[in-house]
Amino acid sequence: MSPHRYSLVLANRWAILAVLIVVRVAMGFQFQSVAAIAPIIATDLKLDYTQVGKLVGFYMLPGIVIAIPGGFLGSRFTDLTMVLFGIGLMALGGVVAGLAGDFNVLAIGRLLSGAGAVVQSIFLVKMIAEWFDAKSVVTAMAIMLSGWPVGIAIALTALGPLAATWGWQAVMHSTAIGCVVAMAVLWLSYQRPPGSAVSSGGGSRFRIPRRELVMVCFAGLVWTIYNLAYFSFLSFGPAMLIERGLDVAAAGRAISLASWAALPALPLGGYLADRTGRPGLVLAISCLLAAGATAALPLSGQPHLLCAAIGLFAAAPAGIIMGRAISVMSPSYRAQGNAILYTFFYGGMGVIPGLIGWSADSAGTAAAPLYFSATILVLSVPLFLALNATPGRRTR
Repeated sequence: MSPHRYSLVLANRWAILAVLIVVRVAMGFQFQSVAAIAPIIATDLKLDYTQVGKLVGFYMLPGIVIAIPGGFLGSRFTDLTMVLFGIGLMALGGVVAGLAGDFNVLAIGRLLSGAGAVVQSIFLVKMIAEWFDAKSVVTAMAIMLSGWPVGIAIALTALGPLAATWGWQAVMHSTAIGCVVAMAVLWLSYQRPPGSAVSSGGGSRFRIPRRELVMVCFAGLVWTIYNLAYFSFLSFGPAMLIERGLDVAAAGRAISLASWAALPALPLGGYLADRTGRPGLVLAISCLLAAGATAALPLSGQPHLLCAAIGLFAAAPAGIIMGRAISVMSPSYRAQGNAILYTFFYGGMGVIPGLIGWSADSAGTAAAPLYFSATILVLSVPLFLALNATPGRRTR
């Protein structure tokens, strides 16, 4: 490759990364739409915390059954086609949720949106892995993941006032609009990496070497447990602050500080891991500090400071974990590996939030899920250290 051609590739890959971030923003915005206005929905539809937790989890639940079939489809359709299809399902789910008048229809809308989120997530990660080499993929993955907290922060800041003025159904429709915008940006801007095949490839059978399968399953477990901690905080943090006397808008603004703080933390965590060559140390310090801030939040009169600290420290390990997960996958099995990883991820995210909501009902306070969050942040540390100690290429 000529030097001029190589410089164009370097420039293009960062532009492509910016395009893919738009999709993550739309996904984060839609995911958080229920938790951001949970008290309003709960009052209108007469829901308890368990049902709210189920609605949060329904966005992830389809991954249990469609992540692996999605990997099959990746051998027949291009990555771009699969991501556009996924975003289209997300938009459809937003429309259905906006037409809901009861829990069941709202749940169907969330399930549809979640199915789309599963499909596009698998191939979005694959796009990043194919555009970036081993020296930059951790940083690129961390930057791509930062689109998620941006979408969440926008939802927490904007959706409370929108629901108060136009009703919670308008909030659901707004998520569909966001997905349509993301589809247009991706369709108009994305291009394949130089030298890549038109199809995703990988054959028509779902197959992966046994040792690699074990590694991917363990990586999926680590990624799921780590994310459960942050999801618990985002899903029930607003309700906990409302219990402490804040209104919906003020609680949303406070929790949104975590997402804004996560923006620099995501790439910084990846950069520090690459720079120091000590991903386990960076992750351990970050998770333990985040756990302390999360456990202190229900007891403190300084929610804004603690929310910012939670976002800063809890987000830093994301790129480290995902970079390590990608490193255990051979390029030829990446679609299948991602499908397995996201089966774990969406399975845990789909089932556990309902149980976390039940813990809030049983304890009589939305603070209970935050103590759960702090506990599993601590648990994430030894699990990642075990993953990173396994034979094979380590995250750098």
